[in-house]
Amino acid sequence: MNRLKEPLYRKYNKLARGFHLNTPGGEFRHQRNTKELKNFEGDHMSIGRTREGYDYTPLFKFLLSRLGRNWDEVFSEALQRLDKQEPIFWLVDLHFKEGDYGIVRIGESSYYSKLTVQNDLLALADAEATAPDKRCTCCTHTFNGIAY
Repeated sequence: MNRLKEPLYRKYNKLARGFHLNTPGGEFRHQRNTKELKNFEGDHMSIGRTREGYDYTPLFKFLLSRLGRNWDEVFSEALQRLDKQEPIFWLVDLHFKEGDYGIVRIGESSYYSKLTVQNDLLALADAEATAPDKRCTCCTHTFNGIAY
């Protein structure tokens, strides 16, 4: 029996504080004085809906679980289970240089280890990187998906 694997994202993170399913998109006041609008020569524009409410935590956990494996295989499997490829490169830095910061902040209080590709294998960019200090006590801070 051939089962399809689950996608590596969730459509709505309903547990997030302040998340409302029926939030309106961006308002026109944020677009009014932009170069794009000043140079627009058409007679109508699309509303320009944003893709709010997508949670890529399953992707980040998937990538961390695949450390030491062939990058091409990991990338192709992840790409098949995603809606777009940009979130992969939020964590994976193909051009990581020694001395760069080895932690990525996703959202308000979620931190992940930056990943890179070494000798065609997925690896931690900085093995010495640790969780940063908490900025406040009201939020739940996570490092690689684990609260601290």
